[in-house]
Amino acid sequence: MAQSTADLVIRGRIRVDATSPLTDAIAVRAGRVVAVGAADCDALGTAEVLDVDGVVVPGFVDAHVHPILGGLNRLRCDLDELHDLDDYRDRVAGYAAAHPGRDWLLGSGWYGDVFPGGFPTAEILDAVTGTRPAVFTSHDAHSVWVNSAALSRAGIGADTPDPAGGRIHRDRDGRPTGLLMESAADLVTDLVPDPSTEELTAALLEAQAYLHSMGIVGWQDAAVGQMLGVPDLYPVYRAVADDGRLTARVTGALWWQLTEGLEQIGHLRRRRDESAAAARDGSRFRAGVVKIMQDGVCENLTAAVIDGYHGRPHEHGLSFVDPDELRTVARALTGEGFDLHLHAVGDRAVRECLDAIEAAEHGGDHRHQIAHIDMVDPADVDRFAALGVIANVQPLWAREDRVLVETKLPYLTESQQAHHFAFGALHAASAPLAMGSDWPVSSPHPLWGMHVAVNRTAPLDDPHAQDEHARTVPLLPGERIDAATAFHAATAGAARASRLDATGTLGVGAAADLVVLDADPLEVAAADLSSISVQATYVAGSPVHQR
Repeated sequence: MAQSTADLVIRGRIRVDATSPLTDAIAVRAGRVVAVGAADCDALGTAEVLDVDGVVVPGFVDAHVHPILGGLNRLRCDLDELHDLDDYRDRVAGYAAAHPGRDWLLGSGWYGDVFPGGFPTAEILDAVTGTRPAVFTSHDAHSVWVNSAALSRAGIGADTPDPAGGRIHRDRDGRPTGLLMESAADLVTDLVPDPSTEELTAALLEAQAYLHSMGIVGWQDAAVGQMLGVPDLYPVYRAVADDGRLTARVTGALWWQLTEGLEQIGHLRRRRDESAAAARDGSRFRAGVVKIMQDGVCENLTAAVIDGYHGRPHEHGLSFVDPDELRTVARALTGEGFDLHLHAVGDRAVRECLDAIEAAEHGGDHRHQIAHIDMVDPADVDRFAALGVIANVQPLWAREDRVLVETKLPYLTESQQAHHFAFGALHAASAPLAMGSDWPVSSPHPLWGMHVAVNRTAPLDDPHAQDEHARTVPLLPGERIDAATAFHAATAGAARASRLDATGTLGVGAAADLVVLDADPLEVAAADLSSISVQATYVAGSPVHQR
């Protein structure tokens, strides 16, 4: 085929990026955009023409997601689309009855606000699981809900001390209740048989199809390594990428083991270099980022905060890495050419991460990023732009749903609440924004995320926010961002954070990674953003999802 010929011309309403006006055609050759606009496209010979009824936009990128965990959840007892205690009981009982031969009953997706007092108990699970150990991971993956058989199997009793970096929830008499937080979960999950390679592969493929159905063409897996009771995911990605079944573009954030120190850098470097060499040969997976957990979450008081929690002034959360050590680690990893992906929920953790990045060398094109940023002290907002740090935010959380109102806000002071999910302040201070979902913590639907970022209210169809308050009363409306800014953060901004530099736009030379929507997210009313549907998703000009 002559070089002046396009493999595909797509005609219709096409948005090349968040700031350009609509155009009417793009031409694709060898997976890349080679022309924009009907005049330039018509000048090329064309093998195929696709007339689109809808609007074509750059494919979405999820800058912080856990697809294999999400895929496993979908293949196990998945509570994610439920938000009612009786529904939980019915789903778990049905799953237990349908799988009588399984030694362990495994599931995930529960929300604390469903339970009386905000905390699940072993007794509730005992009633529907019987004598087999049952382990259910919370929607945010920071806690597990276990039955009495699991507590017994792990030898957890009133005299069991809290492990470093974790808590065993107890009743007034000191007896474990069935809720294990952070590293305390390992006391049970370490006993659960690892999923097989076949299960992990099936989970990745299940997740990939699910994410493609939402218009997602690539992602940054925020935890590639052995963690959260899941085996090392790096070999799974490499195998699926090498045999051509990885249709998405994926950056793996290599998991930093808190107990192994700087000695692990050599291992991480080998993985980075190996995956980069494979990417040069066409693999769609590479791993040049290191993920470090600096704190936990507010709901169980493990997020690191500057001022004490409301009603518990002496509780300041946990810094999983000593700040001095974090600076040493940041300098070492930056010097090795890694990007840093730092989990920080509380304002103290955010400050510690910014301090560590500031202490590291700044030469070269680093894409250091801080994920979550539930709270940020106003004194630190300007530092993101000054240091070039990407604010990797999870917008779906920024609404006043029952989860927030009942399980998080009661622990936050008025001052902490006033600086909650400060997207508007970060954007006004020119911080680079990227959006991720943290799925399976919350839905990976990028249009739902955009909806919340723009409206600060919940999407209409979200099962975890069906009360009128969540759908109509905005959380800190002054922290809204406009639709174009949100769209950029979900496409080009997320692609930059993930070093997927060929995607995120549809300009000449970009990868033909695109999604066909039934409406333009930059033209519909803000209240209708979450109602936009995906008609088709393409990666490198080839369809990977069609409705």
